[in-house]
Amino acid sequence: MFCLHHCKATIEFKDQPSDARVDLGKDHTFSCIVNGMDNQQNLAWLKDGVLIRTQEDDNRITIGYSNIIKIGKLTTLTLNNLLKSDRGRYQCVVISTETNSIEERSLEATLTVLSQPSSIYPLCSGHEDNIAIGSVITISCISERVEPPVNLTISRNMNIVKNGVSFVENEKLQMLLKTRKEDNRAIFTCHQTSPLAPESESTCSIGPLDVQYKPEIQLQYTNPVIPERETILFCQTSSNPPVGTYNWKIEPNFAKSDYSIDETGQVLKLIKPSIVHNGTNITCTAVNKIGKSSSTVTILVESPNILKSNEQNGKLRNQNSGNNMTGKKVSLDVIIVIAAGVVIIIVLVVLVPVYHYCLCGNDNTIIVDSLGKKVTQPEVYYETREGVILRHTVQDRSLPRVPTTEVYGHWRHSTASQVPNDLESHSYTYIDTEND
Repeated sequence: MFCLHHCKATIEFKDQPSDARVDLGKDHTFSCIVNGMDNQQNLAWLKDGVLIRTQEDDNRITIGYSNIIKIGKLTTLTLNNLLKSDRGRYQCVVISTETNSIEERSLEATLTVLSQPSSIYPLCSGHEDNIAIGSVITISCISERVEPPVNLTISRNMNIVKNGVSFVENEKLQMLLKTRKEDNRAIFTCHQTSPLAPESESTCSIGPLDVQYKPEIQLQYTNPVIPERETILFCQTSSNPPVGTYNWKIEPNFAKSDYSIDETGQVLKLIKPSIVHNGTNITCTAVNKIGKSSSTVTILVESPNILKSNEQNGKLRNQNSGNNMTGKKVSLDVIIVIAAGVVIIIVLVVLVPVYHYCLCGNDNTIIVDSLGKKVTQPEVYYETREGVILRHTVQDRSLPRVPTTEVYGHWRHSTASQVPNDLESHSYTYIDTEND
């Protein structure tokens, strides 16, 4: 009897909340059924270990209670129009009304709100200006922490970069770059995609980078130098920032009247170099804000005797080349004439007989006579047709008269035909039947 008044029933969770992954803006409901509760116990909900106060905290949240016969008490937690902040761990608990303490807890259920980053992401950061060549810079790409995590990549001038790229956190991609000359004016782009919308991409960029380096020089000129002909030396440079000044040094020194420098300082003009200038060292020095560089060349002046010999050899080669071309031209004319003659012979000997055969040939030389017999028909043949007309009978006026008389007599009619030209001739021969 003591147990009937003082013993508590065993609390049992018949249904517990479960994990869920729900899209942003959708609704979701957790449920919990508990058996064995008494009148001094209530059901409540926790989020991340904190008691939810229903409408006092957020009017999007609704908590419901009901009794299910023979099963227990039911409570539901409904979250409407889910926000990113609704993600977390949810739990159903049994609270004592007397002590306001938690007596029993259900298993925790994790709510994951599926969403894409805000439109302000990704965010790029990094040093862009006045970068000394060889220095190391950091390029960062930051996105918002969402579920599922976004994909981040970095490209250089639209080519994906893999070396030196690493994730500091799930939503932060970082790249360490040791700058080179080739990185000047380069643009680095961060690409962000979400598994929820893989076809949609968001980007941000760093650059173009301003990588600064001292001048690089290449001296260009005609080698060897032709005596008494004006020669130009060009001091070609590549630098960032641009070259501020150019300086020229000639050893041994030329007279000032023997050379000139243009307004830019890049071009040195040797007015009338001679053989005495052979072996002269000429140096160009270029200076910018980062530093200076120099380049030296030794000019070679062609000897007049060698130059004259080369000119004579050139004329001789040109003459020989002209003769060879003339010989080639004559030989070509002969070949053309011979080829034309061969073509004419082929036409006369081969094509004309073939054409005549095709035009005049009689393919169908077999005919059938009046008795049904097959007879070989030559290309030219005679067909005999005779008619006998007596003088005192009815005359056949289709035939000519007997010569020197008015009487139609006995004639032999011969016909000759030529195939395929359809040529035909007729002849008539008078036959004196009285003498037969």
